[in-house]
Amino acid sequence: MIAADIAPWLAVVGRAHPVLLHAPLGLLPGIALLEFGAVLLRRPVPRGAVLALAWACTAAAVLATVSGLVLAGESHDGGQTLGQHKIAAFVLTGLCLLASILAFLPARAPFRITLALALAAMVPTGHLGGTMVHGKDFLFAPLREKPTVPPDVVLSPFQRDIAPILERVCTQCHNPDKQKAELLLTTPEGIRKGGENGVVLVPGDPDNSPLLVRCLLPLHHDDHMPPAEKPQPTAAELATLRAWIAGGAAF
Repeated sequence: MIAADIAPWLAVVGRAHPVLLHAPLGLLPGIALLEFGAVLLRRPVPRGAVLALAWACTAAAVLATVSGLVLAGESHDGGQTLGQHKIAAFVLTGLCLLASILAFLPARAPFRITLALALAAMVPTGHLGGTMVHGKDFLFAPLREKPTVPPDVVLSPFQRDIAPILERVCTQCHNPDKQKAELLLTTPEGIRKGGENGVVLVPGDPDNSPLLVRCLLPLHHDDHMPPAEKPQPTAAELATLRAWIAGGAAF
């Protein structure tokens, strides 16, 4: 794994991953449209165009995979989802390469089978990548019923006020599947423990609790959390978080 203090230009390569990954994901369906569309319309397959696009797709898949590995090495997110995403990306890239080689053959069946497999591999690869960015069950979350609390159950201030804030703005990146900076914010134990940069909560001292302090930094400050492109806590939520910490941060 690449060290966190990698060269700046290499970090840029890694952060280009969200841009590069869209090329193979767009080219594969285009190749399938040309190949299988010609069959359905009973027209000659444009072999030259298919071959050119197949190799362009392979080159794009290799670049996307390399940039993804650099990004993973820089962030050290870890987690099972990242490992699965890496495997799926290697499989997809290998299938793209194999399809490009088979596209030279006069017989089309091997190429078409491999192309179909690559299209199938594209689905879990993209899904796992989306899960790391947006959190688990992001796609179907709006369809799920939110759990309701029985009226006779009394919630603690943490359960009632703080946990919903963390769930909205923090746990997409700090959950059991994606513990960015080795920080877990879905359980009291994880919050107390902190992450690779130390504790994030100092009970009774909000001004020295990174859980609050980093949210108060300017939006584009390198240490500001959550990232600028993610949902941000409101002023009222920050005030609630400050009051909870100042009051002893009881769970």
